[in-house]
Amino acid sequence: MDLITLMILFFVIGGVIITAVVMAMEIKKHRPVKAATDADKYIVRDETEMAVMEDTFLRTRTTRRKVASSNQHGAGKR
Repeated sequence: MDLITLMILFFVIGGVIITAVVMAMEIKKHRPVKAATDADKYIVRDETEMAVMEDTFLRTRTTRRKVASSNQHGAGKR
C-alpha cells in the first residue's frame, strides 16, 4: 500500500471511532428514566400557583348510554 492509501484509511478509521464515541455519549445522556407515579415529584412546594382554573376539552361530542341493570345482588349497584 502506498502512503496516500494508508493516510486515507487512517482518517476513515479515526472518523468512525470518533463518531462512535460521540454517539455513545449522546445516547448515554438520553437514557429513559423511570416516570414518577405521584404529582409531588413534578411540583415544587410553595412555588406552584394555578392562575387559571378551567377545563379545556379536546372533544365536544358526548354520548350517554343506559347501563343495563341486573337482579343479582350487588351486581352493578353501589
